[in-house]
Amino acid sequence: MWRTRRKAPWRLFWSIEEAMKNGLFKYFSTDPDKLERFTKRQIYFTPPKYFNDPWDFLARSDPHAEKHIAVEIPSLSGRGLREFTEFVNTPDSLEDEAGEQQDGLSQEIGVVCLTDDPKNRVMWAHYGESHQGFVAEFCCTELPCNDQKAPAFAACGTPFGPAMKVDYRPNLPTMNADRTNLKEVFWTKHIAWRYEEEWRMMYSLAKGLHHPTRDGFFLLEFEPGDLLRVVFGLRICPRVKEVLENMLKVNELHHVRKEEVYIDPTTRQLDIRPTLPPV
Repeated sequence: MWRTRRKAPWRLFWSIEEAMKNGLFKYFSTDPDKLERFTKRQIYFTPPKYFNDPWDFLARSDPHAEKHIAVEIPSLSGRGLREFTEFVNTPDSLEDEAGEQQDGLSQEIGVVCLTDDPKNRVMWAHYGESHQGFVAEFCCTELPCNDQKAPAFAACGTPFGPAMKVDYRPNLPTMNADRTNLKEVFWTKHIAWRYEEEWRMMYSLAKGLHHPTRDGFFLLEFEPGDLLRVVFGLRICPRVKEVLENMLKVNELHHVRKEEVYIDPTTRQLDIRPTLPPV
């Protein structure tokens, strides 16, 4: 009951001709390793325990019913069953259970987070490391969401697996005893994160690659045709820019658009334009 885990054995493939007109984006900092991985056409595949939001995948369960506990632990009955039920439903016990489930999930699944907004100031400041990093656009395909238990979640295919748009609420949902609302629980974040406009892909870690030097971290690969565009940050780090430009010189990546962020002098908003050819 308290350590239920489920794997997500899915994968989807498509050609670049089938891609949507607009893809999904991932912000990158100047982290040397993540940059090197990207040049090798790999991205981080992150277990939930490494997320910067400690509430992510820290799902509280609904109070456990006495009858369900009796089924799970037949040796308990009478007063012992009542006392155990009271104990596991205390706030501290429910919080400990949530932590155990988060740790357990982190042993089995990884997550890729994408966004549909490549011009978000906060995202550039945070994930783009004060505009010194870059954004990569990956192709995606529209997918129907036929799950009657989660009709509000839009879905799409990405090079890394099916993704769903995260829902943002002032209060996080609790997990049902029968685990029938896992999508609602794992694709919902606090409303404070709404600016991220996140699309989240979950996948079994068994399908990822072990990071060669960082224990506990995993990687997913993408094909050359999956990459549509690279956008340099407003204050792009010269080292990062040089590495990316060298990466995009290879024939199999000639189709990738090379663009840059700038401040529009009229609106004073962030906008994107093609990079100027070298003089």
